Amino acid sequence: TVLSPRGCGCPMRAAAKTLAHAFTSSRWVAKRSQRVHNIVRATSSTTAPSPLLRRNPRERPADGPTYSFDLDSARVAQLRFLAFHGCGTRYTVLYRECDKADEQPKGGVGRRGRNRAAKEVSDDVGFDAGELESTGEGDGPGWRVRLANSQEITLNALKEMTPRDMALAALFDDDFGDARLYRRGEERWTASTAAPKWPEELLASLDERGAGVHGANAVTCVDGSYFLELMELSAFPTPVIFPHGAWRLPGVGPTVQGNFRNLASAANGVDAIDALSALVNNGAGPEANGRLTGELPGRGRIQLGVDGGRAGVGSAYAAVTENEVTVTFAEGSLSLGFAPLDWERQFGAQVWDVDDDSAAAEAGVVPGMVFTHIRGKSVEGWTFSEIDGEFDGPRPLEVKFNTKVPGAERLYAVEMIAEEVTEALLRRKDPEMETFDFEEPGAVFEESTAAVIWREESSTIFFGDAGSTTVVHHDIIGQVELCHVLSGSKLLAAAPWGKSSEELLRKAGARGLLTEGKDEGEAEEGGVLSAPVHRPLTPDEIALLKHDDLAVVLARPGDCVAFSSICAHFATNGANEPCAAVFHGILTPASTHVLASHPERLDPFSDEEIDEDGFDGHLTGRAVLEELIPAGKDVITDYSAVDKIDSAMAKESGEKGWRMNRKMRGKAGDAAVKQRFAEAVLKMDS
Repeated sequence: TVLSPRGCGCPMRAAAKTLAHAFTSSRWVAKRSQRVHNIVRATSSTTAPSPLLRRNPRERPADGPTYSFDLDSARVAQLRFLAFHGCGTRYTVLYRECDKADEQPKGGVGRRGRNRAAKEVSDDVGFDAGELESTGEGDGPGWRVRLANSQEITLNALKEMTPRDMALAALFDDDFGDARLYRRGEERWTASTAAPKWPEELLASLDERGAGVHGANAVTCVDGSYFLELMELSAFPTPVIFPHGAWRLPGVGPTVQGNFRNLASAANGVDAIDALSALVNNGAGPEANGRLTGELPGRGRIQLGVDGGRAGVGSAYAAVTENEVTVTFAEGSLSLGFAPLDWERQFGAQVWDVDDDSAAAEAGVVPGMVFTHIRGKSVEGWTFSEIDGEFDGPRPLEVKFNTKVPGAERLYAVEMIAEEVTEALLRRKDPEMETFDFEEPGAVFEESTAAVIWREESSTIFFGDAGSTTVVHHDIIGQVELCHVLSGSKLLAAAPWGKSSEELLRKAGARGLLTEGKDEGEAEEGGVLSAPVHRPLTPDEIALLKHDDLAVVLARPGDCVAFSSICAHFATNGANEPCAAVFHGILTPASTHVLASHPERLDPFSDEEIDEDGFDGHLTGRAVLEELIPAGKDVITDYSAVDKIDSAMAKESGEKGWRMNRKMRGKAGDAAVKQRFAEAVLKMDS
C-alpha cells in the first residue's frame, strides 16, 4: 500500500498498440523530454531548502526533487520525493543508501556527466519505494522511512528537520526558473487572493507551505513517473495535483506547435465572451459544441442559451449579445413554446421553440431568447407563472424579446472543443496564420503506460470569468478527469464516492443526482449550491467547504489535476482574473470498476430527452462499458508489453522510459504494483 496514497483506490491503460509502434512512440517521448530539459537546465541550482540536505540535479524535469544526506562518515542516503500528502506529515518517496564513494560523479563534470553518474549509481544500488513519515508531535521534528518490504528506518540525520522544512524540500521548484508559469508564494497565486471570502482556516491550509492542497486525503504529486503509476493504480477518489505537470511531463498536457506555453499564452486573459466570440466569428461557427452558464443576482447559476443535447455555441453567444425583437400576438395560438429561464426557482421565461411561418418567427424570434417586456412593462423579477398568466389576458399582446439575458454575470463558457477554440483565438490574432499544430493531451498514457483503456477523442476547454463557478454535481460518465490550467487560478473540490459524495450532494441541494433520487417528502427549494468567492458565504455554502472528507486543490497555470468525475465535485475560478483550462477524460481498470459499480448512472437520459431534446447521440456510461472497453486479459497483455518496451528502449537508446522500473521501486514494491494492477483488471471484468 505504500505505492499510492491511502484511500486512492486501484489501477489504469491505453488502447492496445503493437510493440514496434509503442517502442517508436516511447523514443519520441524521450526526444520531447530533452526539449523540455533544455528549457530548465540554464536555471538549475544546487541550493537545498535545508542545510541538512544536499540537492541533486534532476535527471529530467519531470523527476521529483532528490536529496542526499550523510548517515555517517562512510555512508550516504538519498531521497527522491514522489508525493506530498494533505495531512502534512507523510510523503511517498524513493529511498536508497550507498557508500559515499558511490555518490561521487563517475561520468565527468557537467550536466551529461551528472546524468551518467546518477544512472550508474541507480544501476548499482537502486531505490526502494516507501513512505517518509513524521515521528514528532505536532510541528516537532523526527522522521522515519517505511519501505515496501515493511522495513522501517529511523532517519536520525534528519531529526532536526521540521515538517515545514520537509514540505519545502518536497515542493522545491526554484530550479525551473522562468520555465514556470507561476511562482509559489507570490500574492497573485495564493488561495487568499483566489478566494478571499472563503473560511480563513481553509485558505491557510491551502497556502501553507505553498502545497495548494487541503484535506488529509488530497495529494500533491511532484514526480512524473509516480503520476503515471497513479494512473495505473488509482481511481482518484480525491484530487491529485501535479504542479507544473502539464509541461514537465511531455505528452501529459496539450500543446500548440509542440509547446504548452504557446497554448497558455493564447488563453491568457481570455474570458467567457472572448472565447465564444472567437469560436463563432473566427472559428468553427455557431454550430460548434459549447454551453454557457451565468449567475443571476439573488437567483444563482443558470444555463444561458438553448438547453438540450443539440445546443450549439451560437445560442450561448447570442445569450450575451444584444438583439431585441418585438412581437404583437393576436387572438389564437401563439405558435410559440417557452419555459422558465431559471428552472430551479421558476423565474423568468425563455423561448423554447417557434413554429415556422408564425408571427414570432417572422419577427425574428428564435429559441433561446428571453422575455424582457410585456405590455410595455419590464418582467425583471417576475415568476414564470406571472409571465405565463399574461397570455390568458386580453389580446393583442405586445411582447419584447432579447437574445441577451439581462443581469447575467460571472459567465462560464464550457465544453467547447479545445482545438477549435485555440485555433480561433490564434486566427483572430493572426488571420494569415499558415500552420496550426494542436496536440491533444494524454499522449504519454498511450506511449508510456499500460493503464488507459479508453479516452475521450477530443479534449474540451473551459473559459470562466473571475469568480465564476460550477455547482456541486457529478458527470454523466464517471471517469478519471484531467484538468490542465492554462491561465488564472482554479479551486477544485471533491468528496470520495459513496456516502461522502451523497451527503455533499444533499447539502448542496442536488437531490436529483442522489443515487436513490430525491429524499421522500422533501421538496426541491432553490438552486444547487456552489462556493462563490466574490461575496460573503451563506451558512449553507460554508457547510459545503467544511464537509467531512472534502479535498480541495488550488491549481495554477501549468498545473495538472486528476480526479474522479463520478465523485460529487465543484469548481470555482479565482476572484482576481479569468481562468482557462483544458479537460479530458480517461478510463482505467480501477475507474472502470467504479463506473460499473454505479449502474443507476449508466443511462442518464430519459426516453423523452433522447427523442425530443437531442441527447440521442450523447455518449453514456453504458455505451462505453459495452462497446469500447477491452477484456481484462488484453489489458494485462499490454501491461506486460510496456515492460518489454521500456527494456528494449533502454538497451537501444540509453533513455529510460517514464514508468517506474524494478530498480526504482524495489522487488517488494514492484510485486505490489503488479498485484494491485491485476486485481483492478479482475474487478473491471466482473
